[in-house]
Amino acid sequence: MSPRTLLTRLLPALALAAGAAVVALPAAAADHRPVVRFQDYPGHGNLLIRVARSKGWCEAAGITCELKPIPQAPLGIQALIGGSIDVAQTPIEVLASAVLRGARLHAVVGSAVTNIFQIDAAAGLALAHEAQGFPAVMQDFKGKKIGVTARGSASESFFAWLMQQADQQTDDVTYVAVGAPNTAFAALRQGQVDAIVSFEPAGTMCEMSRACRVVYRGATADQPALLRSMYGAGVALVMRAEQIAAQPNVAQAVVKISRQAADFVNHRANEAEVLKISAQYFPYDMPQGDAIARHALKLGIDSGTYKTMVRRSAVQSTLTYMQQTRQLPGTPTVEDLVWDGAPQE
Repeated sequence: MSPRTLLTRLLPALALAAGAAVVALPAAAADHRPVVRFQDYPGHGNLLIRVARSKGWCEAAGITCELKPIPQAPLGIQALIGGSIDVAQTPIEVLASAVLRGARLHAVVGSAVTNIFQIDAAAGLALAHEAQGFPAVMQDFKGKKIGVTARGSASESFFAWLMQQADQQTDDVTYVAVGAPNTAFAALRQGQVDAIVSFEPAGTMCEMSRACRVVYRGATADQPALLRSMYGAGVALVMRAEQIAAQPNVAQAVVKISRQAADFVNHRANEAEVLKISAQYFPYDMPQGDAIARHALKLGIDSGTYKTMVRRSAVQSTLTYMQQTRQLPGTPTVEDLVWDGAPQE
């Protein structure tokens, strides 16, 4: 399969998922249980809630779950504040920025608790220090074009921070906005950039197509040390503070079904069923699509991604990271960001 064929098959699938309507509810769910609308993404997306909904655990917990595709975390926060969804799925960094701007939001449960970012380099890009890994490899990006999701985005801040931690000048590279994994992969394959800072399934696409390779993966990296201390507070399910206060039973139900789903997803014997469930929401309709989906899921499980903790020490480390990368104009506290009922582990 050529990289062009892979990309051609992937783009319609991502576009379809991003623009799809809310997945239809079964007729049996038409009762008086509170309807809870969750943000979803392309790929494996909001996997724990997909599994909980498909297994009937939402109804058993006293709620009706809907999934609404919104492909970017800031857009999810906007939808949450505006009331068109009830639960956003967002990195702690995005939550912290929203809270500093006056939004009253709290993380209620973990969803994907590792760092999602990775650096993917073009297959033909020579990196003299690649075998040495971080921090040595960062010097090889000097003078290169680096694709990020958007200028000023968390992905750009992440790369700049890695350069800083490796004693390199953060402005020794040229940043280019390339969007989400599908368009980022296209830009990399077409030679518009030398490397991208993206997230799955970008790395899996690189490995399957051999058009590029993963140079650094935040979810499994040992360095920098601060990054490891951020484990346990990656991406969380976030609700409005007033909704939590008015319906604490809903927040408790979200925690309960997330824990049930995490136990199910992380049990190796359930892999085939988890993949089948996820494909109902986002089919990888492309050559080697099943292999891409399976590999992306395996990466998530192996790196401890699908956990439900909102580790307070990790949230504090994330705030320290944001201060170092100058993403925060102020300093929120952990208590400003995390519901006191959110699980610690």
